[in-house]
Amino acid sequence: MKILNRFWKWWYQYHPKPSKYTRAEALAIAKRYNLEYGVITAMEHGCTPDEALQDWDIYPNESDV
Repeated sequence: MKILNRFWKWWYQYHPKPSKYTRAEALAIAKRYNLEYGVITAMEHGCTPDEALQDWDIYPNESDV
């Protein structure tokens, strides 16, 4: 059982959940706040669209959409 738990910890470390937003949707959200350049830069450095939006504190809540 320990080996299985270690496997899943490793798996989720290197295989994060898929993004809720696509790259185009993330850029549309960033455009509202004039942060396109920051979001593009974050995604070029390996962030998912969700992580890039969270990095700039503009990840929308369900009530914002």
